[in-house]
Amino acid sequence: MKTLRLSQVKFLVLFFAVAVLLSGCYSFTASTLPSHIKTVNIHEVDDKVMDAVLANDIRTGVVDMFKKNAGGVRIVNGEANSDFQISLLSYTNKPENYNSNSDVETYRVTIRVAVKFYDNVKERIIYEAKSLSADGTYDVQANETEDRHGQARAIEKLQELIITNALAKW
Repeated sequence: MKTLRLSQVKFLVLFFAVAVLLSGCYSFTASTLPSHIKTVNIHEVDDKVMDAVLANDIRTGVVDMFKKNAGGVRIVNGEANSDFQISLLSYTNKPENYNSNSDVETYRVTIRVAVKFYDNVKERIIYEAKSLSADGTYDVQANETEDRHGQARAIEKLQELIITNALAKW
């Protein structure tokens, strides 16, 4: 069997190190949106389930998503190049797993929303989903709670879905 020279080993180590570093560096930026989109108005959530705290948490999650992933796009109140609308359609919190004593161990929170991202300049829809859902589980045996853990995990998944669908299509 042929042995590798020290220079070949160094090259392979460097190659894999660079590959690993680059695999974690991909993110979406404002360049993935049309160049004329400089501002977005993220409206208050249309709350169909009457849970103002959850509606506010969803809006805050979407605002954070835009701040982190939409580069130079500014979030404004009022007139903007684009509007982002969210409707909270449904919310469930159901037992998922039980232990041997028939006690609930984990619950699954499911949030369903509708989203519409509209280009006011070109007067067209950038992205629309009439029913987008995500879930998050929480473990009551580990002292996790519905709002701090289950809802937060579901909102995080919603953010990922929105990033993938709304910002990545360009």
